[in-house]
Amino acid sequence: MLATVLRVPFIARDDIRGGLVFSAGAWSNEPIELPSGDEAVELFLQTVEGLLAREVSCVIEYVVRSHRPDDLERLRTAGDCVVIVTSCHDPVSPLIQRNQSDRLIANQAVLDAAGVETVEAHTAAMVERMRQVEREMAHEFPVPVLHVDTTGDYNPSLDAVLEFATTLIRSRDCDVL
Repeated sequence: MLATVLRVPFIARDDIRGGLVFSAGAWSNEPIELPSGDEAVELFLQTVEGLLAREVSCVIEYVVRSHRPDDLERLRTAGDCVVIVTSCHDPVSPLIQRNQSDRLIANQAVLDAAGVETVEAHTAAMVERMRQVEREMAHEFPVPVLHVDTTGDYNPSLDAVLEFATTLIRSRDCDVL
C-alpha cells in the first residue's frame, strides 16, 4: 500500500522467491525443485542494490533476522533507509485463509516439491516457519524506525506513516523504506 501511494517500486523477498518458483515450473504438472530461501534472499538483495545503484527509491518487505545482520548492512551500504515494523494481533488467520484459496500452493507439483501432501499440511509448515521467523527477527535497528499495527486500520494512521516516510525522502535522507 505504501509503495502504491508513494508511486515507487515494491520489492518483497517472498515475491522474488515466488518468481523463482514460477521459473522453476511451479505452474506445470512436472516435478520441480524449489529454490532455497538463501537463494531468494541473495537475489532480493541484489535486486534492491541494483535499484538503489540507479537512484531508484523503493519500498521493500523483508524480515531482518538477528543472525543475518549483514543483510541490513548491505541495504544500508546501498542507500539510506528507514524501517517500518508492521505487526498485527493474529497473523495466522489471514495466512490460513490465503493459503486455502492459493492456486499455486494447491498445485500438486508444488506440494510434492515442498514434501507435503495437502494444502493444510503446507499451511501448517508455513505457520511453524512464520513462528520461527518471529523468534529470529531483529528488533533494534541503527536507522529511524516506526512501529505500525496493521490489525484493522493502520495505527498510527497511513497518513502518519506517509509523513514519516516522505519527511525523510524530502530531506534526501533515505532511499529504502
